[in-house]
Amino acid sequence: MSQAPPRVSIVITCYNYAQYVGTAIESALAQSHPGVEVIVVNDGSTDGSADVIRRYEGRVRSIWQSNQGSIAAYNRGYAESTGDLVWFLDADDVAEHDAVEAVVAVWRPGCVKLQYDLKIIDAAGDDLGRRFCNFVPGYDAAHVRDTFARTGTYLWPVTAGNVYARTYLEQLTPLKVGIGPDGLLNTVAPVYGDVITIPRCLASYRLHGSNMWATNGLDLTRLPERILSRRLEIAELVAHAQRRGVALPPGDILDHELAFINYRLMAMRLGQRYDGMQTETATALWWRGMQFLASELMPWPSKLMHTVWLGVIWLSPRPLAGALIQLRFQRARYTQPIRRKLASWFGRGGDVAASSGSE
Repeated sequence: MSQAPPRVSIVITCYNYAQYVGTAIESALAQSHPGVEVIVVNDGSTDGSADVIRRYEGRVRSIWQSNQGSIAAYNRGYAESTGDLVWFLDADDVAEHDAVEAVVAVWRPGCVKLQYDLKIIDAAGDDLGRRFCNFVPGYDAAHVRDTFARTGTYLWPVTAGNVYARTYLEQLTPLKVGIGPDGLLNTVAPVYGDVITIPRCLASYRLHGSNMWATNGLDLTRLPERILSRRLEIAELVAHAQRRGVALPPGDILDHELAFINYRLMAMRLGQRYDGMQTETATALWWRGMQFLASELMPWPSKLMHTVWLGVIWLSPRPLAGALIQLRFQRARYTQPIRRKLASWFGRGGDVAASSGSE
């Protein structure tokens, strides 16, 4: 007898995102898979978000609470959900109409998390031509297992790019992290079971300058905070692995994460102090980046791009390195007008430019 498909809950958390939350809710309600439970947690918004959410009364389950922060909103939404699978969306995210259908089609027993690519869009919803994480075919559950056993980490997207098994969330909730839940939930997942990857975009992540970890050039002073936050997540991984009897590889796990090799190198070149920098040099960080790129399953254009970037930041004089880092994080400001002009000429919209990897 065939097993019944898993029930799915979509939990949308909102704080002062009146201009976006309606789009997020509409995308959740428009799912092609039947019977999806949609829960919206309004975390004490003061900007009119509540009025937008009330338009959907009877179609979603609305939770109203005083402002307690994003983690409290995630915890409340999860506690109110009933699905076998739980998908957390921020109010500025957008789901593809067949996302849940695609997830349910490949889910299997023993899987604790399913992940997929995200489109990167701007405040107006226009596709910036970038994909996060830009997964390649072959990045399957076996590859994740092998990579995790060798490095203690693997490639994963931010919150909207993940759907979690309730049986897994029960091991970590209520969440006690200070900020976004995705780092902890994704970091620990392979300790509890398989991670399945779908190499296509099933949702969109919006960049608008007010994201928790904005990548628009305005948050470069927060690089040390990012690094410290990641080290705290790794400490939680170690604790869960010890409890489960799962062996982790020796060495610094952050040496196997390109983003955090990049952040550490950029912070060093910007003259910022961060946790662990006393034992690191720019040359050593560059070399770790080269080792990562040599071993990682990644399209060769992305490898080439990252190789050039790390080399330039490593070798450039500090003033030039700082200017290049600023330019990289603000590139959408300069490339989007060109993209729109090309789209108007060729009528191809967001398909004009090739996708690039994440930060």
